[in-house]
Amino acid sequence: MLKKLATFLSIVLLLVSLTACKQEQAALKDEVADSKSLTFTVTDQLGRQVEVPQDIQRIAALHYLGGYIAFALGQQDKIVDQSFAGKLGKAMASVDDQFAAKSAMPTGSKLNLEHMNSLNPQVVFVYASFDTEQIQQIENAGMKVIAIRGETIEESFEAVRLMAKVLGCEDKGAKYIMACEKLLAMVKDRVGTVSMQQRPKVMFAGPKNVLTVATGEMLQATIAESAGAKNVAAELKGYWSDVSPEQVATWNPDFIFLSSSLDLQDVNSIYDNYQFNTVKAVQEKQVYVFPSNVGWWDFPAPHCILGIVWTAKTLYPEKFADIDMTQVADEFYTEFLGHSFTSMGGKI
Repeated sequence: MLKKLATFLSIVLLLVSLTACKQEQAALKDEVADSKSLTFTVTDQLGRQVEVPQDIQRIAALHYLGGYIAFALGQQDKIVDQSFAGKLGKAMASVDDQFAAKSAMPTGSKLNLEHMNSLNPQVVFVYASFDTEQIQQIENAGMKVIAIRGETIEESFEAVRLMAKVLGCEDKGAKYIMACEKLLAMVKDRVGTVSMQQRPKVMFAGPKNVLTVATGEMLQATIAESAGAKNVAAELKGYWSDVSPEQVATWNPDFIFLSSSLDLQDVNSIYDNYQFNTVKAVQEKQVYVFPSNVGWWDFPAPHCILGIVWTAKTLYPEKFADIDMTQVADEFYTEFLGHSFTSMGGKI
């Protein structure tokens, strides 16, 4: 009798144990499912599959493009660093106390992993040309990295869509793109009928000096085409390419635009250079510093739309006589950077 009772109790204990095990497994499956539901996967502009959290509260932007877009999406409160350096950073800090209170983190290709770790961002936005080894270092430290790119208008729009999706504000991304497309359509409507033969030849110089020119694979080529011009260096490949004075003379551009990153406000240094005295742009005083003094308009970001409007107005003043460039910039900056162009000290 005792033996039968012991066997019965053993069976009961086994059943209880199995039930508990199944409940534990079910709970674990539910926990895994809940965990997966709190993340989703996106493809960045390097073609990388990146799993990111659903509710992101802290981000870092190691490039101006990411910073611009975050502000345009109304997500600047989530940025753990200043995201803008140089003149734009100083201008923003002068009008935005919240921005000024944040710590500065090197932008571009530099990386201070210890400093970034201390800021604890969940997601880090980098430019697509960012060093792949450094991307791996950031990810090894437990942060997600999203690569974005903006060498063409469509690439910059795709960057907006990507960041808007990651940050859960796709409606704001669509609004930003729509505002850019509206300005583009206005320019196209006015210069679209100009034949290729009538379009002026332009050369974009910088960032090192006037003999470093923008190639056909760069944003400046898109700016020229969109504004109704021809980039004289369209056949060149890669990024900023060094050329000779003889090559510039052979191209003989009608207009020369100096990169805003050159910080060269005195075009007389070009006019007085004997190496360019046969170039039409120099002879006719058509050398211009690209705006702006508080944020480059010839730089990868949808904000380069303002550069397209300004270029078109410079090339075809009669077609854009009714366009007040400062007013256009003020409205755009106010809506997508939170402060007007002029309040930040902007000048054209």
